[in-house]
This record gives sequence, C-alpha cells and structure tokens, in this order.
Amino acid sequence: SGTRRRRADLHDRPRAAAWSRWSLDWHPITPGPTALLARAADTAGRVQPDTAIPNTQGYLFDAVVRHPVTVVAQPVG
Repeated sequence: SGTRRRRADLHDRPRAAAWSRWSLDWHPITPGPTALLARAADTAGRVQPDTAIPNTQGYLFDAVVRHPVTVVAQPVG
C-alpha cells in the first residue's frame, strides 16, 4: 500500500563497528506479498543507501536489503 519508515526500538547501546539488536511492532492490514526493509544508521546519523554502489571486488556491501514476506489472513472468531 506504500512506503512508510518507522524508528525501531534498539536493545543494545550503539557501539563503534558493532551490530545492535532491534525490534519493531508491525501489524499489517492487507494480506499478500510485501517486503520488509531495515536501514541502519550510525551514531553520526549516516544511513545506509537504498541501493548499493557498484563494487568489482564484491565486498563492503552496504545497501538496504529487501526481505520478502507473505502476510496471511488471520482466522475470524
């Protein structure tokens, strides 16, 4: 139905060169295929680009990755 960005809840204190666990409540309205995207930001406010810069060596990939999911309808009752 559209793109909406929301801030996730961090479960770890941000540290240099380290991953942080996060979560976000998501309640889809419409069943069917969609994609979830997570975009990281560092403590300086720099964010991952939406698309990767071409890289002939094949390392240091830094773009947002799409995670396809299928929303199923919940039974009524």
